[in-house]
Amino acid sequence: MNIKRLLVLAAVTVAVVSAIAYHSSRHLRSPEGEFAHTSQTASCILSQGQTAAFHLSSTVEAEGQKDIFEGVMSWQVEEFNAGIARVRATFSKVTLTQNMTLPAERAVSPEGLPFFLQVDSNCAIISTAFAPQWQPKTRLLVATQLDNLTFLLPESGKTQWQVAALDGLGDYTAHFSLLSQKPLQIQRQKTDHLIRGAADVFGINISLNKSLATATFNTAQPLWWQAVSGQEQISISTAGTPKVVMNQHFSLQRDDQLFIAIPQTDWNLAEKTIPYDLPPEFSELITQHQSYTEAYNAFNSAITEQPPRYFDAALEMAAWLKLHPEDIDLLVAELRGQMDDEARPTAFLALQLSGQGKAREVLSSMMFDATMSQGDQSRAASALADFGTPSQEVADLLMSRATIKDIAGNTSLLGVGSMVDRSADPALRQYIMESLQQQLVSTTDQSERLILIDSIGNTGDGTFVDALSQELTSPSEATRSRAADALSRLPAEQAQPALVNALSLENDPRVSKALIDALKHVGASSPELVDLLERRISSSNSSQHAATIDLLGAQHTDRAQQLLITQYKRETDANIKKLIGRYVPAKALR
Repeated sequence: MNIKRLLVLAAVTVAVVSAIAYHSSRHLRSPEGEFAHTSQTASCILSQGQTAAFHLSSTVEAEGQKDIFEGVMSWQVEEFNAGIARVRATFSKVTLTQNMTLPAERAVSPEGLPFFLQVDSNCAIISTAFAPQWQPKTRLLVATQLDNLTFLLPESGKTQWQVAALDGLGDYTAHFSLLSQKPLQIQRQKTDHLIRGAADVFGINISLNKSLATATFNTAQPLWWQAVSGQEQISISTAGTPKVVMNQHFSLQRDDQLFIAIPQTDWNLAEKTIPYDLPPEFSELITQHQSYTEAYNAFNSAITEQPPRYFDAALEMAAWLKLHPEDIDLLVAELRGQMDDEARPTAFLALQLSGQGKAREVLSSMMFDATMSQGDQSRAASALADFGTPSQEVADLLMSRATIKDIAGNTSLLGVGSMVDRSADPALRQYIMESLQQQLVSTTDQSERLILIDSIGNTGDGTFVDALSQELTSPSEATRSRAADALSRLPAEQAQPALVNALSLENDPRVSKALIDALKHVGASSPELVDLLERRISSSNSSQHAATIDLLGAQHTDRAQQLLITQYKRETDANIKKLIGRYVPAKALR
């Protein structure tokens, strides 16, 4: 496959994932769901009328091609109330190069367009809102730039802290370290990245290989960042295609001399997007269509193009259905008829994204409809689980469908677990978690047990660590492996001790490999872990062998490096030698 095709895959994937996963309200969440505003070493002291300017730069590169965003963000505190500042902002001196992005996915420049941020005394962006003239793809572009600036100030006396956060790829845990007090300098690493949305729908495999950023705060100018720099590396692939590695480097530098006046706009008219819903501006996507027939023909054309524009097709059809909910029946009739198999996942995604109550009703009905294929019933269940704001009604429907032991029932059970991670309602979260826990205790069916373990992993809730730790002692190798994977999706600090302990006791190489993969996923690092890996570094099982090398390479300690060098000198497998070479400088291997 040539380089151009790889970049097409990369560009389509980034556009799909960033669009589907974007939330305008990107809260940092502590375990209690609230910020701690007391006893901080520093705070962003905000007051009405304050102004600032920041030069931003971001470059994404793959296979020699680049997308570049540069510009100056000026902002002014418009209102300050109850510890929250409403900031009006705009971009100037924008340079936008989109060589890796397909023409249909390209954003227009945000230069001169006003938007709003809400920030608190922790220097955290807690919401965004965009003036009506913003196009959706431009909004997503700016949201991605703001995601790079997610930092949280420490409480007094703390040198390590973490919170749950969200970026263009999905949910993650942000780990912060205090590098220095004067100047106040904070480092951020991302772990536990839960990739969501169209990545699952279209079988796109995405992984965050590396994410490291540093922010400096000038306490003499107690107004947000002084400087930020960072880098991320993402791997992207689909079935039958080679991996695309994308590297992003970003930076920010405060320079108030670059400040420009910001256009006036009304906060009350700004769009405050609801997660998983389509904002009114998406009506621009369907203004060229005069009828449902035209909209449906455009839907099919986008899917049959080379390369296919799956997400655009779903988004445009969803926009049409949002404005014409009576046409939902027409799309459902196509699904019940002869719609091409390649278009079916996209049609279900369109129903989900439309946000219409009628769409929720038909999805609820279709997942029980025995006249539809198991694939379509499963797609209906998955779309319903991701539909709008999670509710107990939907949870009950999914759990009811899960009592039917088939593929769609399994999908329903997995979906109800993911609702916990999406829900901010403590009562609903508790209701679903207790139901899953009770089913896990009572089931005697091995297949159902494996699906329940997966569903529990989808919750992302640390209270399940003990339950999954028990599954790591099961006599079934499949159960132990599945529990290891599920634990890797729970908070890293809680999951790591259970995974390390299980690895110290595990003898089956396939389960050991699953445990090592899980430890890599949670970013595990400790001298005890290096001891365990040393015992497996020469494993005769090729999969465990490679996984061990990979996790050792992620340790970044002198001892781990020495173990890799020693193994390289006695290694006979050329692929393993190449893998070690990713983590050890060539001069150390000579």
